[in-house]
Amino acid sequence: MQERQRRSFTEEYKRQAAELVVSSGWSITAVGKELGLRDSVLRRWVEKLRQEPASATRRPTTQAAPTDQASEITRRSA
Repeated sequence: MQERQRRSFTEEYKRQAAELVVSSGWSITAVGKELGLRDSVLRRWVEKLRQEPASATRRPTTQAAPTDQASEITRRSA
């Protein structure tokens, strides 16, 4: 039986994925499927983002469609 290799993500990737959930109105499950992430992982990132002070949260200057944002996040992580 082959072990699953643990993936690691940059803090920027985690923040962008969490911001996608918060700003798009998509569910954690939908964004997770789009990005290939487990719900539990993405949920932790979203909770961490929501606990940060509002001034620390970066807001995108333009509002892209959720699928465009997910594609961009996926592209950057490759």
